[in-house]
Amino acid sequence: MEVDLFMLVVLGTAITAAVSSSPNLYRTVRKNGFHRELFTKIFIPTSLIDAKCECLIEEQFPPGLYIDPYELKNYREKGGPQFDSPAVDIEKPKELSPNLVFIIYPQQFTAIGPEYVTNVTVPVHIRYHQPSSRYDTVQIQLKNPRLYLLCQVIDKSIQMNKKQFPCNSVDNNCLWTEIKYKTDVINIEFDVPVGSLHHQGSVISVTLAVTIACCLYLSSKMLHTHVK
Repeated sequence: MEVDLFMLVVLGTAITAAVSSSPNLYRTVRKNGFHRELFTKIFIPTSLIDAKCECLIEEQFPPGLYIDPYELKNYREKGGPQFDSPAVDIEKPKELSPNLVFIIYPQQFTAIGPEYVTNVTVPVHIRYHQPSSRYDTVQIQLKNPRLYLLCQVIDKSIQMNKKQFPCNSVDNNCLWTEIKYKTDVINIEFDVPVGSLHHQGSVISVTLAVTIACCLYLSSKMLHTHVK
């Protein structure tokens, strides 16, 4: 009985240490197709940071992905996250688009047991890709974000760089502290179907034939109407 009790205490201590050792970030993508939702959840042990910490996520999107600022603004009006976005041309294909940096402000941390927890969901979109003669699908990789805090970081070992960003609730800039974290994934991957250049001739032929047929049909209808 004493041995069992000792093992339970050791196991409980080990679990607590595992939970409280470092910040953690969990990521997943919801929905399918070209319009997805990126869900991010952050866990930080209460022993590492001040209770009034604010959080900031710096997302670096590759050319094949984007966030629509107008859509995110609608999310914000319905209780979604505050954000800072560059100008985005949503019509451009991947090949003509730049990398984009988005700043997302998740909601305030909530204390749940030994951790502070927050999460945020943002809509992401996959850009049109030019047809390829080599691949039916291509893969886009979204790297993990940089995570910043605005508060006193108690455990200095998780601190990295400091950087100026807009404050969450005011127009002025604040000095945010980047922190280290562990995560369940290295990258988020998106498989994107692309058109095949091998079908180009067939597509052009069919399109031209349909266009000529429609023109002939409309011309005949107009002539028929004119004769009447």
